[in-house]
Amino acid sequence: MGVSGFIKGLNGFYGNKPRIKLYPFGFHIQSRELSHSQDLNADDSILPVLIIGAGPVGLVLSIFLTKLGVKCAILEKSKTFSNHPQAHFINNRSMEVFRKLDGLAEEIQISQPPVELWRKFIYCTSLTGPILGSVDHMQPQDFEKVISPESVAHFSQYKLSRLLVKKLEDLNFHVCGPGSQEGFDSCPLKGRELLMGHECISISAADEFITATASHSVEGKYMERNINCHILVGTDGAGSTIRKLAGIELRGEKDLQKLVSIHFFSRGLGQYLLNKRPGMLFFVFNTEAIGVLVAHDLEQGEFVLQVPFYPPQQNVDDFSLEICEKLIFKLVGQELSDIDVIEIKPWVMHAEVAEKFVSCDNRIILAGDAAHRFPPAGGFGMNTGIQDAHNLAWKIASVMKGIAPSSIIRTYEMERRPIAIFNTALSVQNFRAAMAVPAALGIDPSFANSVHQVINDGVGSILPSSIQKTILEGIFTIGRAQLAESLLNEKNPLGSSRLAKVRRIFEEGKSLQLQFPAEDLGFRYLEGAVVPDNDSLVGVLEPPTGRRRDYIPSANPGSRLPHIDVRVLSNSSSEVTVSTLDLVCGDKVEFLLIVAPLKESYKLARAAFKVAEEFKVSAKVCVLWPADSLDEFEVRSKKALAPWEKFIDVVEVRKSSNPSSWWSMCQMTEKAAILVRPDEHIAWRVKSGVDKDPVSEMRRVFSAILGAK
Repeated sequence: MGVSGFIKGLNGFYGNKPRIKLYPFGFHIQSRELSHSQDLNADDSILPVLIIGAGPVGLVLSIFLTKLGVKCAILEKSKTFSNHPQAHFINNRSMEVFRKLDGLAEEIQISQPPVELWRKFIYCTSLTGPILGSVDHMQPQDFEKVISPESVAHFSQYKLSRLLVKKLEDLNFHVCGPGSQEGFDSCPLKGRELLMGHECISISAADEFITATASHSVEGKYMERNINCHILVGTDGAGSTIRKLAGIELRGEKDLQKLVSIHFFSRGLGQYLLNKRPGMLFFVFNTEAIGVLVAHDLEQGEFVLQVPFYPPQQNVDDFSLEICEKLIFKLVGQELSDIDVIEIKPWVMHAEVAEKFVSCDNRIILAGDAAHRFPPAGGFGMNTGIQDAHNLAWKIASVMKGIAPSSIIRTYEMERRPIAIFNTALSVQNFRAAMAVPAALGIDPSFANSVHQVINDGVGSILPSSIQKTILEGIFTIGRAQLAESLLNEKNPLGSSRLAKVRRIFEEGKSLQLQFPAEDLGFRYLEGAVVPDNDSLVGVLEPPTGRRRDYIPSANPGSRLPHIDVRVLSNSSSEVTVSTLDLVCGDKVEFLLIVAPLKESYKLARAAFKVAEEFKVSAKVCVLWPADSLDEFEVRSKKALAPWEKFIDVVEVRKSSNPSSWWSMCQMTEKAAILVRPDEHIAWRVKSGVDKDPVSEMRRVFSAILGAK
């Protein structure tokens, strides 16, 4: 039986602007908060949750909500899922989240390329020419699974979306293709529908529900349909229609860089790199062209080339199929006989966070790129969005099932917006680090951007466009001349000095980084659905440095539950080893209390069971046993926790690489207790026992977390 099975056993108008019809800004909207005195999931006339956007974030959110028993549907304006690879790096925390989705993490690990083929970033003058340096982003501890039960992954977004849609279909979701009349009859959506080619064009708020108007084309004829829902979630990407309709502004830096993304296949190039210089990213600098090649899959020969783009002197038409092929050949260093360019698309890099993630009395919510858009450096975009969905799902389910008032939705913004702001700063720093190598080579990208700005906004703006383009290309040609072999070599004093600078950048870890363990696993919620203690500010992450930092386990409130392997104790002859993260249920709104097998801790556990019943929320107790006192575990826990039976006895599995006990790792004594939320973050802890009445303390804790009385 697999881990997931064992744990389960334990428990439009296309082309037109949207019609803004939400509410008159500056006026108070008369509406009532969602009631938590009834199960809002039971009303068939109003869809509990409508998700706009079927990217990874919307798909993950819909899977979690469905597993938690919340009816939801998805509208996606595109008629088909894109095959453009887009995001491709999945960090430790997102892989842990995928571990909850019925074996998804395991499927990704099996399907992704071997780590040896993508662990490096390579800097070179051409893909077949001299290498300037390389950076290996994997360290020995990354493979030991000491800090996480999952390793990072390199897996293209479109492949991930396919797996997520399959998970939805396994949950009896019905995917309706474009042109289908299905979903546009007079009956309300029942939930478990994914409607492709359906665009949300307006939203309006009433006392009891949000109305989203969706457009849909059938045989060239546009149709509209109003969909009523209790909660509307915008996961519709960086250009989010929902964000615009809700009147929510973005804050931060715009237009950091403009690029053209060229998606192509070449098995020949893939085989060459696989055998000669395997890597994930290739930074190519030569006198004819500059670009970054992302190797999505060397075995399949699938690549995306990113090249700088300078409008209006350049436009997308300048990047024809023929020109893109020639550009690729210049960067490769030779022509390719089997090149197949699939798609050419421009995009703009921003670093912005929405001024708020929740509006309209907690009924309109933004998640993923709709709420924040980062530079791709470090892969924070999709990963942050997936973790948004994980944070949000159990809170929506708590509201829909009458466990908590809608005010708990506000804690989503309280918790996730600071993380988005932090990750924005970190991704910008990492993007700046990516500029360090070309700057050391004498081709500082910031200079190119300054020249471009002068031509656009300064004296150059009065010149004819053809002359502006000639001047820009001439300056770039002069800049790339710094990369000539006659200059960039060890015999030339200037070239030797520049190459030495590049080597120092790599040696000191000041180039573009891929992994950030401290930030990926160590992020923490300082306020929200957590109960702070006197050590609340201990272990808070320092401001981002752009460098790789090691993760240090923490049991402070708001932190992710630290991972260790534990062996489940039972009468069965087979021994099952799981992660502490696996002890948290993914199929219901359930809190996990971790205690040691001590008299006072059992008393606290009984109090937690009693209070959880009062709050109509599920609770489970994990009794963590020391390895030297297992003879009596079965009788002792059963007797001490009676009449409640929802508990599990485990013993920690010590590793030579991590010999510390669970409690010492958490900097606590065995008299301690930890209460874990459904999203695996610590909601409350006590470091050395509860001094006051445990029932009163548990009432205080659950009231603070759920916002219910």
